[in-house]
Formats: sequence, C-alpha cells, structure tokens
Amino acid sequence: MSVRNYLSSIRKHWMWVLVPLVLVTVVTGVQSMRSDKVYTATAALFVSMNTGRTATDLAQGSQFTQSQMASFQELATMPTQLEPVVERLGLTGMTPKRLAKHIHVSAPTGKVLLYVSADAGDPDTAARLANAVAEQLAQTIEKLSPEATEGGPTVVVQVVNRAERPSYPSAPNTRRNVAGAAFAGLLLGLLAAVLRDMLDTRLRTQEDLETTVDVPLFGSVVGGAATRGGKRKGQSRVLHIDGPQSEDIRRIRANLQMAGRVDECQVFVFSSSIPGEGKSFCATHIASAFAAAGSQVLLIDADLRRPTVAKYLGVAGHAGLTEVLLGRARFAELCQQYAPNLTVLASGAVPPNPGELLSSRSFEDLIAMASQHFEVVVIDSPPLLPVVDAVAISRVATGVVLVVDVTKTRRAQVVQAVEGVRLGGGKVIGAVLNRTKTGATGASAYGYSSRPASVEDVDRRQARLDALRTSRGVTETSENPVVFNPQRPRR
Repeated sequence: MSVRNYLSSIRKHWMWVLVPLVLVTVVTGVQSMRSDKVYTATAALFVSMNTGRTATDLAQGSQFTQSQMASFQELATMPTQLEPVVERLGLTGMTPKRLAKHIHVSAPTGKVLLYVSADAGDPDTAARLANAVAEQLAQTIEKLSPEATEGGPTVVVQVVNRAERPSYPSAPNTRRNVAGAAFAGLLLGLLAAVLRDMLDTRLRTQEDLETTVDVPLFGSVVGGAATRGGKRKGQSRVLHIDGPQSEDIRRIRANLQMAGRVDECQVFVFSSSIPGEGKSFCATHIASAFAAAGSQVLLIDADLRRPTVAKYLGVAGHAGLTEVLLGRARFAELCQQYAPNLTVLASGAVPPNPGELLSSRSFEDLIAMASQHFEVVVIDSPPLLPVVDAVAISRVATGVVLVVDVTKTRRAQVVQAVEGVRLGGGKVIGAVLNRTKTGATGASAYGYSSRPASVEDVDRRQARLDALRTSRGVTETSENPVVFNPQRPRR
C-alpha cells in the first residue's frame, strides 16, 4: 500500500483511530491518578582511600576504590546492612528483605560517588530512610575495609549530600503516563484502521474495482437501492428521484450510450453477483433515463425466479415474458406502455424451468424482434452466482452491466461472477457501484442538485402521465394486463 492508501484508510476508519486513543489515554490517566503516590529521596556518599601521600599512591587508591564500587553497591541492600536501619528507625513489621525493595543504589562509572535512594509513601519517611541507609553503609564499608598502617580504616566514606524531604512524588508521573498512553493508543488505532481496511474485501471504490477485475466503471449510485420515503399506489419510484441520485443515473446512461455500435440496438443485461445488490433498481432507473432522453426503450423482467419489476413499477405482472416464451401469448399483447418511450414486459408466471426458457431459441427470437422496434433493451436478470440464467441471457446481449453493492459484495464474488459470464460466452461491459456514500464528486458538492419534488408536483406529474395513457388508448383492468402494441419501428 502507498502512503495515499494508508491516509485513505485512516480517513475512512477514523473512529478506529479515535476510540483506542481516547480509551487508552483515559484509562491510563484515571489509573495513574488513583494509584498510591511514591516519594523518593536521595543521599550521596564519597568514597576515598586513607593511604598514600604521593600522586602515584592516590591514583592507585582511586583505581582501587572504583573497582570496589560495585561491591559497595550490592552491600547497601544486604540484610546485615539494613537490619540496624530497621532497628534504629523503629520500622515495625518491616524486615530487611522487604526494606531492600525500597532502596536503590547507583554508582556512576569512573566516579567514587554512591547515590542511595529510598522510596516511601511519605516524603519525610523517604528522607529518613535514605539518610539512615547512607550513614549505615558508610559505617559498614569502613568497618569491613582493612586497617591502614597508621591505624584506622583503609577506605573512608563520607555523606556529602544528605537527603531532603521531596516536594513532589516521583511516581506515578501522570503527565508522562498520559503522554505515553496517548502515543500508544494512537499507534494502536492507526494499526487497527490500516488492518481493518486491508482485511475488508468489499469493493468500495473505483480503485478497488480496477484492481479486482478488468472491467470499466460506468458510475456509482449514491445512497440506497431505493428512494426513501413513502410511495402511494400507482406512483413510480422512477418519478421520485431528485438530487445527486438522478445525476448518477444520467451519468451511467451517458456512459452506456458509448457501448455497442451506433446503428444497432443496445441490449443491456443488469445483474449482480449475489441477491439484494440493487440490480432491479438500477435497471428500471437506467431504462427510464434512456426513455427520458428520447430513446425507444423496452424493459424486460427476465428474473423468472424472483421477479420484482412489475411490483416495483406498479404494473400488472401476472402475464409477461414466460407466456411469450411458451407461446401462450404474443409479445405485442403483453407489452405495457409505462411512460413515454418506455415499454415494460413483466416476467409473468414463475415457471419450473426458467434456465431452459432463457436459453431457448424463443428468447433469442424475442430479443431479435425487440431489437427491430426499440433502440435500447434493458433486461433485469437473476444474480450470477446462485443461478446461470444471466449467463444465458448475456449471449444475446450487448453485454452485462454488473451492479455491485459497496456495503456487502466481496471481491472474490465479483471475480467469480465476471469469470462465469466470460466462460459462458458473454461479456461484462462494465460495473455500477450501488449504495455509495455522498462524496465531493457528487452533484450536491457543486450546488447543482435538483429541487426535491413536492407532493403537488408529483400529483401534477401523475395526472399528466394518466392523461397521456388515456390519449394513447392504454387501459388497465383488474383481469387483463395493460396492452401496448408497438406499431412504429425504432428510429
């Protein structure tokens, strides 16, 4: 991954960065403030030799002293050294072994100084402990050192800096702990965000699509697979799209117009890898967009397993494609004029053998005949992975438009769907990303969003549509489907 990918992962999953940062920082800060305070006091000892008067003797004595500093450092925490300190200070319940855990002795390299530090929960106790241990260590070292020729100890130890009462606790260091916790939480959050993005196999962007399969992106649809809000009986969701979503549909239509030859009918099969990705939504809206642009459009619901177009558009669906393929009715009898330039052929009854019907010669003849009367044929087909119906349809079409839901579709599923179409003799001409989030590239970012239609606008629009249907002799009863006879050939 490049730096841009890392930054994009952090921006998309910023909550994964923020939560560990805040959680680790707050927990550490609270724990640090609630911990018992520890005070540290330090006393300094100077160790020297009591023999020799010449410079050579003093140098040798200094070297000897430095070589013994490590031994003196270990001697400070031995029980024989600390037992007199416990008795002198009257530390009830304290043993030399337990006291040794609170005593720390250091000896800088190349120096003859010993620093004795003592930890305690009270500043006065810490100072008394440090001074008492330092004084006792001086006595112990002098007592254990050999006697000089002139008499007296060979090694002389003096307390050159007595421990004073500390003003601030040495632990816990709340500021340092909080800063360290914030840094650790930030690193943990960044790692979580990057791993979250790396392990997410969903196709969310055009870059994800291009790196997964070799198909172009026709566009993306903002929001859900269906327009939000109520829908009254007889009103089409196609007529209720406004704002960025309508611009997305028009952009996809413009890109689809470049597919296929200009002098031939364009037959687009809308499918998806798995159910519920919004293929029917995209198919109906793209068909409506082509019709609004002046093209003669035929929308066919070829999902003979779970048909949705008739219910989605509010048209009769009990007779349609199935009856035409079985020879029970003619194509012109079951076509329904849904809107100007838009004709709908519903799925009809659900047959027991939909795969065989869609692979039959009758379906090929139907598409060939429709291509003579319409400029664009949009086919809503079943998903590619559960069944092979869409693969059979793709052989007689310009190509398959694969609808990809960015919230659920995995990369492996898209790869398998595309390969299935190619192996079956069809062609995936492009993809549409559905349910994308509103971004800066949307129409709303430039202030060109359409004004949402009011209830009065919808009613007037529906009245004009009803009047147009009446003028063209289109009727609908409870027993018979709407009948539309395409009398004029396509332009």
